[in-house]
Amino acid sequence: MQNFYFLINFILLFIFAKHNFVQSQNNPDEITDKLPLLDFKLNFKHYSGYLQISKTKFLHYMLTNSKNNPEKDPVIFWYNGGPGCSSLLGLFTELGPYLLNKDGSKLIENPHSWNNNASVVFIESPAGVGFSYATDGNVATNDNIAADDNYLAIKQFFKKYPKFLKNDIYITGESYAGIYLPMLTSLIVKGMSKFKINLKGLAIGNPYLNKKIDYESNLIYAYGHGVVDEELWQSVKKDCCKGCV
Repeated sequence: MQNFYFLINFILLFIFAKHNFVQSQNNPDEITDKLPLLDFKLNFKHYSGYLQISKTKFLHYMLTNSKNNPEKDPVIFWYNGGPGCSSLLGLFTELGPYLLNKDGSKLIENPHSWNNNASVVFIESPAGVGFSYATDGNVATNDNIAADDNYLAIKQFFKKYPKFLKNDIYITGESYAGIYLPMLTSLIVKGMSKFKINLKGLAIGNPYLNKKIDYESNLIYAYGHGVVDEELWQSVKKDCCKGCV
């Protein structure tokens, strides 16, 4: 894992350094040079930059345009959760178009990348995670602050890319995104009268939703899938749970 973070930092620092020299005439966040370690030719545009959500907070994002039809395909926002996990984990190890191979020596093509049929936005949240930062060093946060900041980041994204406002929008993530994303989606829905987007859905994999419910359901899940035998199950019900299952 340490090697993974070193390689990701190396790749992103390369991108940021190149921004000082080579920029697209249309969008300074567009990545116009080949990524280091990349061993295949890209057939889509991709971007890396910052979404300023306050005077001091800047959230880093990466956007991979759809390979199919970015003008019409859905736009998916992805959050890795944690709390404290960088969404670049999702980009480089799960659903992105370029994945680190097992020994970390190169970026290989992902045939199952989500950007085969959608444009995907990876936002590092909250400030202090990954390349996201606060100029005053204050990255203290909680669930409410994170939700507010994520909402502001999405607003800033559409200011940069207003062409996507007409596309179908999905909010997605995993793990602690089970807390982040329902709160974020609630803000989006409540704010539709002032900031309207074409929100179509919310999807969370392996979500962290509620500590008590999540932990207590582990035993039920294990028993239901045959991991725990009948004798142990009955013993736990009698001696530990005392009617809670």
